[in-house]
Amino acid sequence: MKSTILCVLFSCSVLGAFAQATLSGKVFDQGGLPMKGVSIRLLQLPDSTLMMQTTALADGSFEMRGLQKGEYLVHYSSVGYVSMFSRPYTLTTTSQAVVPIFLPPTEQAIETVKVVGKQASIRQYADKMVVDVEGSVLAEGNNVLELLEKTPGLVSDGKGNFSIQGRAGANVRIDGRDMYVSGEQLASILRGLQASEVSKLELMSNPSAREDASGTAGIINIVTKRNTKVGFGGDVSLRGSQGRSFDGGFGGGLHYKVNGLDMYVQGNENYSRTNSYNLTERSFYSQGDLMSFQRQDEKKYLDNAVSHSVRAGAKYEFANGGILDGSVHWMEGKYKPYATIEMDTWNYPNQVHASRAKSFNNFDESYKNWTFNVNYANKYEGEDHFLKFNFDFAPHGNDYNNRFETDVFDLLNNTEKAIGRTNVQDLSNTTYAGRLDYSRPLANANKIELGWKGTYFFINNDVVNTVLENKLWVKDIATSNRFQYTQHIEAVYAIYSGKYKKIEYQAGLRGEYTFINANQVTLNKKNDQRYFDLFPSGSLLYNLNENHMLRSSFSSRIERPGDHDINVFRIYEDAFSYFEGNPDLKPEKSYITEIGHGFKNRLFTTLGISYGKDIINWIMRRGDQVGENLSKPENIGRYLNYSASVMYNQTLTRWWTASHYVNAFYNDYSGEIDQVNLDAKGSSWTANSRHTLQFKYGIRSEISMYYRSGVTTGPSRTDQRYGLDLAAEKKMFGDRGMIKLAVNGLLRNANPQLTSEHGDLKIFYSDFPDNRKVLLSLSYRFGN
Repeated sequence: MKSTILCVLFSCSVLGAFAQATLSGKVFDQGGLPMKGVSIRLLQLPDSTLMMQTTALADGSFEMRGLQKGEYLVHYSSVGYVSMFSRPYTLTTTSQAVVPIFLPPTEQAIETVKVVGKQASIRQYADKMVVDVEGSVLAEGNNVLELLEKTPGLVSDGKGNFSIQGRAGANVRIDGRDMYVSGEQLASILRGLQASEVSKLELMSNPSAREDASGTAGIINIVTKRNTKVGFGGDVSLRGSQGRSFDGGFGGGLHYKVNGLDMYVQGNENYSRTNSYNLTERSFYSQGDLMSFQRQDEKKYLDNAVSHSVRAGAKYEFANGGILDGSVHWMEGKYKPYATIEMDTWNYPNQVHASRAKSFNNFDESYKNWTFNVNYANKYEGEDHFLKFNFDFAPHGNDYNNRFETDVFDLLNNTEKAIGRTNVQDLSNTTYAGRLDYSRPLANANKIELGWKGTYFFINNDVVNTVLENKLWVKDIATSNRFQYTQHIEAVYAIYSGKYKKIEYQAGLRGEYTFINANQVTLNKKNDQRYFDLFPSGSLLYNLNENHMLRSSFSSRIERPGDHDINVFRIYEDAFSYFEGNPDLKPEKSYITEIGHGFKNRLFTTLGISYGKDIINWIMRRGDQVGENLSKPENIGRYLNYSASVMYNQTLTRWWTASHYVNAFYNDYSGEIDQVNLDAKGSSWTANSRHTLQFKYGIRSEISMYYRSGVTTGPSRTDQRYGLDLAAEKKMFGDRGMIKLAVNGLLRNANPQLTSEHGDLKIFYSDFPDNRKVLLSLSYRFGN
């Protein structure tokens, strides 16, 4: 489609003694079909004052009543097309005729001009912060887990757990749909998804009642790329990176869009190779006296990791405004890392070197994830009047076949023994989710929204553990188990929103009924939980003037214990560390309030305070056997979080733009763990600065600097992290090709650290990750 013809016929009439006029017309595309949703604004000359605004209805028609005679401009705009103005017209009581307006698609306009405006890489809206990924040069070569670790306002532990502005417990979604996995399962999926497949990140620290209440810190929504070009076309890409090891991948896609039909398919294959090492020191106390000390050195190697991803979908827009959309997303990955561990133990107070252990660990892990989605939207008159239906089906499976073999040397008695353990898991979870959303405009710019969502989630986890006894592998009855977990949530919500003079407001209420069944099949023991919760939310937006606005919001959230949290059976991470669940956990609840100020859509400040109770935190303890360490979740009490953030979008020159983000917060945890008082508090701050430079000859460069100070979470505190990344890209082959070169970790701290102190155990952890890489990628776009 090369252009859009807007045929507008004006007719005016005298309304009584006031000589008011009516402006009406219709909007068509090049094929003669009505265009719905085109924004039409009437501006009065000479100062271009906005007099009235409307949008074209499903049949392309629009109407403006009660207009005074005078000289006007008509402004036309629609997504995917260049905004344009008509020539000046004098509106009288007689009919007016307007010369047809041609709106070229945005893609055409970019090819015909030399300077193109670019939106800020970080943008603040009333209900979320949006981080641009598609427009970032530095995103290339990173997987999504690495991308999130560098995102402003986020803190990641590298194991699939995220905090927003210091608040732990963020819920991660892809294209608005819950993943229904957490922890290491989620981390595996995010490692297999490349940042090159992502369009943007949406960080919702205070979601409305429209969203699920799960996630005490808010929601991280990963929005993948979707075709916007008309006609047939596609792209291919090839990438590689070199750190301590080499990894890379390739991908491509096809799209076809014409006459309301939009189809696409996108696929990627990625290979990962890396190695890293870490140091763990554990000090065991008794009544304040040091009894023993462990030093564990671990080297990790990943020589065989492959992930595949295919996304496909089709969308059709009906002439009456309805939209039918379906998609499927398949992801599969295999990871086969191995590790060597050396652990020395000293007994105190005599500081005797008691034992030395050498362990060789093999991991063989794989996952397969499917997501099927069908949704239909029936739009009526106006964009805010619609009925939407959505259905998701998501089967997911993980397989683990891990083996730990250890030689233990008793230095006191000069003896040696061999111990071993295997862990085989068949883990599957299946999710069914359906929802209905209805929105209807009311009088005086008000609106009401109503919705329902039902989610059914089932997990089956079959674990077989064996131990080495007298050189024979025998089943470990005490830790082998079968565990089934069912979670069923029924939710309804209502939102009322409107506008009064300069104030925009929204008030919502969400109710969720939760049914949970935990079935310890091996123990023949079931545990049912049923409860109903209400989650109020609200927001206010006050437009002081065209430059300044104030906003405030409130929401309540919940974090329900998952299957890993309540499964009492033991899962070993290595020969010396294991974790087990806690069936007595209560759901964690939080209440979040924020106020903010915006200036010219460039400078945003936000202050927030949140309160949480029955906080779920994984606590590290001494294990059952000497030298073993246990992690177990507990409701540790309550926490307070105070946060302040500043975001500034800056244009230094016409070729140099920047986005800066600073977040400072204070966490205060108090409660009790194992009858020991918890009083952990600490201040933290993070900073990000991203600079984009546009040069001649199609060359663009990007520089990103970030800093994370120590963060207090329960009894643990992480140490600082910082880095400097640099990237550049150049367009080739008539802007159809692109070459990108990036250096991640050009400057970075080599060993981020963590300290945890509670009861009779103090842990110090220091990591040496493979986070310095040079990346090169090539891509080519063909067709439209």
